[in-house]
Amino acid sequence: MADFFTDYFLEPINSHAGYNLVNTLAYALIALLFAYGIYLALKKYKVRVGKEFFLAVISFVLLGSTMRVVSDSVDTGVMGKYVMENGGSAVAGAYSAILSSHLYDYKQVSNPLDIVFALHSPGIYFMVGGLFLLTIAVCCRFSRLQYAKFVGLALWLPNFLLLAPMMRYLIYGAVVLALVCFAYFASKMLFKRFGIVSSLAAFVVLAHSIDGAATFTVIDIYNKFEPACTLLNKCYFEQHVLSNAIGQIFAFTGVGFLLYFIVKAAFSFVAAYFICREAQDENERNYLFLLIIVFGLAPGIRDVLRMVCGA
Repeated sequence: MADFFTDYFLEPINSHAGYNLVNTLAYALIALLFAYGIYLALKKYKVRVGKEFFLAVISFVLLGSTMRVVSDSVDTGVMGKYVMENGGSAVAGAYSAILSSHLYDYKQVSNPLDIVFALHSPGIYFMVGGLFLLTIAVCCRFSRLQYAKFVGLALWLPNFLLLAPMMRYLIYGAVVLALVCFAYFASKMLFKRFGIVSSLAAFVVLAHSIDGAATFTVIDIYNKFEPACTLLNKCYFEQHVLSNAIGQIFAFTGVGFLLYFIVKAAFSFVAAYFICREAQDENERNYLFLLIIVFGLAPGIRDVLRMVCGA
């Protein structure tokens, strides 16, 4: 069992190998169990899954994704390269302090506790999820749920400001934005044709379109025009099992991950459509929307930020 855990959970993290079928299924099961437990708690304490709850979730998604990219920039040497090229500047000084603190280092893991408290996947999900639940609990205790989003944004902003000076490849971000806008407005038109007016339904498509568009852009465009992706001279690759399989299946087309983007947008549209048709309870419907949004938005934001920073 120890060898099994090492081979399928610890080693993929330490070697940056990404995900495999075993740890993907395990992480998915853990996520679903947590999601169901949170839903039961929200239902028990009569917390409304409305606008304020939605904004709180999004703010913490931004926090988690951005923290991961700061860690990526340290791990790949991009932050260190900035310090070498801009020595003496205030930003370089701040980066030097971060590098010396080792706070954002991509740490080697040797047991489950190391995984939970790491600032990279999957530990970041436990850490940010715990902060989110604590924030929601405190805000609800004092009937001030509207303040939860400000906690997430306050924690997110310093991390985003750390990334801003490294954002040298914004042109690729513009490609993602164009694809996402197309998918979003196309889905709104289709939802309207089917008599669905929920803004969250279109946001589901937007979230997964970000993930799909970022994957396509970084692998099929960025890698071709920016071959020296990091100081390690490695180009980006897809770490997730299913998305990598889709990209590889259509690799012969030359734009395999463009089809992945289309699949993501189409799947999220169908999922949102059926939620609108089948879920009668508003809280239940909004919670299902949020789950699907988070599963697309979290990796999508991380991919976009990492790409524009070259990390």
